[in-house]
Amino acid sequence: MSDVKILRISTGEDVIAKVTENDQDVSLNKPFVIIPQQSAPGQPIQLVMSLYNAFGKSDTVTLSKDKIVFITDPKDEILKSYQKNTSAILTSPGLITESKIPTL
Repeated sequence: MSDVKILRISTGEDVIAKVTENDQDVSLNKPFVIIPQQSAPGQPIQLVMSLYNAFGKSDTVTLSKDKIVFITDPKDEILKSYQKNTSAILTSPGLITESKIPTL
């Protein structure tokens, strides 16, 4: 089974990835760590996604199950953001009209 999940790692990191499990390990395909950030006091907290394996060659990392605290389904808006970050298809935020095309 391969599905997008959020995992809390024993180091405290929250990671979103396409997850495949076996008896001992969990493989994470295209993993991103989710980092909560607040731009200023009193401002809402935003979630930022950063590559979990930024220095590795592979898009997949494998973790031992004993290093995982929990696995859960992501909220819809987090899932959409993850899919946008990992998709090979570029999506437009809206319809492009002539009024949005710059003049030369």
